[in-house]
Amino acid sequence: MAEEKIIATVNGDPIPQQAVDFELQRLIHFYKQQGMPDAQIQMQLDALQSRALEQAIGTKLLIDNAKQLEIPVTGEELDAQFDTYIGQFGGNRDALVKAIEAQGMTVESFKEELRQGAMINKLVDKVCADVPEATEEQITEHYNLHKDEFKQDEQVLAQHILIKPEKDTDEAKAAAKAKLEAIRARIVSGEATFDAEAAEHSDCPSGKSNGGSLGWFGKGMMVKPFEDTAFTMPKNEVSEILETQFGYHIIYKTDEKAASTPTLDELHDQIKHFLHHANRGQALSDYVAELREKADIKIN
Repeated sequence: MAEEKIIATVNGDPIPQQAVDFELQRLIHFYKQQGMPDAQIQMQLDALQSRALEQAIGTKLLIDNAKQLEIPVTGEELDAQFDTYIGQFGGNRDALVKAIEAQGMTVESFKEELRQGAMINKLVDKVCADVPEATEEQITEHYNLHKDEFKQDEQVLAQHILIKPEKDTDEAKAAAKAKLEAIRARIVSGEATFDAEAAEHSDCPSGKSNGGSLGWFGKGMMVKPFEDTAFTMPKNEVSEILETQFGYHIIYKTDEKAASTPTLDELHDQIKHFLHHANRGQALSDYVAELREKADIKIN
């Protein structure tokens, strides 16, 4: 087995590449949840990797500090966490154990990671215990400062059916188009539903799983010919056949939303939560900075 790469040391203890990779995946997952496109994440990958290293160092400092403070984690708390993971595997403990071992860990080492995670969580709660909730004035100020960012662009809710030509020839394209024309005729006449035809015939994975639904999408998310048709066609109608680089499509537009800006009342609780989370993050960053000043950190 190849020796694991050591990225940094904290007070003589190694920070392995695996720890940095773990933090990087957490960051990527977070930004995806916030709606950041994959292409933008890739463009910022170098910055994210640097941040992941800083977070791995911070995590190590917090673990060491929690141990120094002898923050307790009971066996009952560990068992409850482990049972939660068993629940994620349908209550099958053996399946969880196999997954743990597949990562090169033992149940004991996994539980030790759970214990360290619980210690950090308790330490963070202690550090952030006095962080106040955002005031109404702060919530209103944040809304007014970021009002343009809250704006929601025009959106469309639609389904589609895609038929791809089997070859890049005129004959194959004509056959694909003819197949889609027949599908469209059955839908428009009422002989078949859009959902059923998408499930049976669409060459897009969306057809097999949920009737060709693309969910809500805004401008810039689809190729131009598809976008132009989806945003200009009436609701509750089936489009004419259109061609993109992917093949031939028909679209069923089920709903649309005009561009709008949510009110302060609509965003109040979301902003309040965001500001409290940001304040906790700042308090924790300040605490880690203090720990870092006292630590011997070397980055390889």
